[in-house]
Amino acid sequence: MMRSLFLTLLVIVAHFYACAQSQVKLSGKIQNPVSDSIEVSYNDNFIAYYPKAFYSVVDKKGNFSLSFPVPAGQYIQAEIKYGTHLAEVVLHSGDSLAVKADNDHFDSTIHYTGRGSEIQNYIALHTIQKGRMNQYSLKIKTDINKGPDDFLKAIEIEKKGELDFLDKNKKGLPASFIQYWTAYYQYYNYFFMDQYPQIHEMIRLKRYTDTIPEINYPVAEKVPYAFNDNFLQLPPYLLYLTGVFETHLKARGYNYMGDTMKMRIFEDSVNTLAAQLLPDKSAEFFMAQNLYGKAKTQPIEKSKAELNLFKKRWPQSEDLPLIEKQVAFAQRLAPGQPAPDFDIITADGQKIKLSDLRGKVVYLDFWASWCKQCVGEIIYEKKMKLLTKDKPLEFVYVSIDNDTAIEHAAIKKYHLDGLFTTVAGEWNAKELQLYNVQSLPAYFLIDEDGNFAQQNAPSPMHSTELILNIGKLYK
Repeated sequence: MMRSLFLTLLVIVAHFYACAQSQVKLSGKIQNPVSDSIEVSYNDNFIAYYPKAFYSVVDKKGNFSLSFPVPAGQYIQAEIKYGTHLAEVVLHSGDSLAVKADNDHFDSTIHYTGRGSEIQNYIALHTIQKGRMNQYSLKIKTDINKGPDDFLKAIEIEKKGELDFLDKNKKGLPASFIQYWTAYYQYYNYFFMDQYPQIHEMIRLKRYTDTIPEINYPVAEKVPYAFNDNFLQLPPYLLYLTGVFETHLKARGYNYMGDTMKMRIFEDSVNTLAAQLLPDKSAEFFMAQNLYGKAKTQPIEKSKAELNLFKKRWPQSEDLPLIEKQVAFAQRLAPGQPAPDFDIITADGQKIKLSDLRGKVVYLDFWASWCKQCVGEIIYEKKMKLLTKDKPLEFVYVSIDNDTAIEHAAIKKYHLDGLFTTVAGEWNAKELQLYNVQSLPAYFLIDEDGNFAQQNAPSPMHSTELILNIGKLYK
């Protein structure tokens, strides 16, 4: 589903497998300062999104200084945040940077000196003339609505524009960075070629679909097997790895729609290809993110078996603690296990507990008003409510909005009804931790005894399946 794609886009934004750490130093002066702190952040976990953030006080004259660890021997994308401003940087262990910028004209005045400054000044120039790095993927997304041939031509033009800019401004840049920057755009093209068959069809239909016409697949078939452990620090390389085998198999006619057994055979085929064709570190990444991502949705025994195989091949993997934690969560949230209790503060200020709803089937929905898919899928629940209006069924909506006015406006706009509550802490809210919510929307089906009724509860878009499952829960 699209949220899986977004979630995948969100959790592998940066992957670095080296365990060694080294320091980066950053100091500087902000003219016309408006904030008393500056932040540098990056993510160095390749299967889950746990960003690291480092702060420095900015004195009244705009001076600051900080040092922080980064993975050794690799490039890492990071962000410098000051007030409402953001600067992209690509850091390398050992960098020692001094930066100057005018808060009133931040992008046009930012300038670096010191070790690593050539790269940062190149990126600053790129921001002004070409846009931020992530804008490349946004440009490619707009091309996906084109036909196959026009799409391929368009993304080659986009890539050529980036490489021409690099060639024009590469003086002083390390050869390793030039290789990094070139591969960055190549693998983004490969990734979106992989995604083209499904996303193009969804744009055409203006809805989610798993039914892909054959005419869309030749684009994906042109994606080569270009695996290289040296590119594991590249976010687009990781994105490319996550989908290349699945898309190639589908392009060759493998289809499991509506058949659970065929789906498992398909997934096993994908894993077999990965094990056979990927170099060791790329294979470790692929298997780790695959197991981590599917632990919540596939049968727990399958996850345990895959975890044991992973341990045998990579017994020293740094990813093992996260994967083991994910599998343990899946077991705790499995059918028959008690749903964790939490407080529900209703719109009228009434305080109840989830456990107070025992005797009813509960459909639990974690959402936010800014999440378009959340709002879009909630609307489908109207049909479900009409068909189950005579049943003891309670809809509980848990919002992570930090602006309750916007949340209440969305509820009113779409005429939503049920129990609505807002939790504090956004993604760090204890309720999200209890239910291991890592993306939105997230759904849970709870039976009359307060136990989880189903692993991976269907979304409201699959209302027929959901209604049938709910009907089976009444005693």
